[in-house]
Amino acid sequence: MEWNEYKTICDHPSVLTRWLIEQTLRVCDADSASLLESTLKSVPITKPLGHKGGAAIDMFNTSLKRDDVARIVAQVQNAVKADKKTSGLVERDYSHIEKTWSEYLHWCDEATDSHGQTSEEDSKNWPR
Repeated sequence: MEWNEYKTICDHPSVLTRWLIEQTLRVCDADSASLLESTLKSVPITKPLGHKGGAAIDMFNTSLKRDDVARIVAQVQNAVKADKKTSGLVERDYSHIEKTWSEYLHWCDEATDSHGQTSEEDSKNWPR
């Protein structure tokens, strides 16, 4: 895969890093965690030749339903309000994770047609 193609794919709101998913798992209920764990069991997006990042920045294409994304956003927002911190070498608050999930939710809302179904065409046309 070429770098430009990889970057375009990874810029989509439904494409998330392993690290972000793992940090989200720490603040989610069992139903949301099950969805995220399934994502982590899938094959990450192939990195371009010369990519130096490790497994923590593996990128996963997700296909979560809008209601599932909304539930995750609410749980991450609760983590922000509770001032929870991420794990790892550098502890951070969850505000940047909330922003990523909120962008995903916004995309879901934009991609939903009047019947509540995500338009295949909208999914294919990212980025706008």
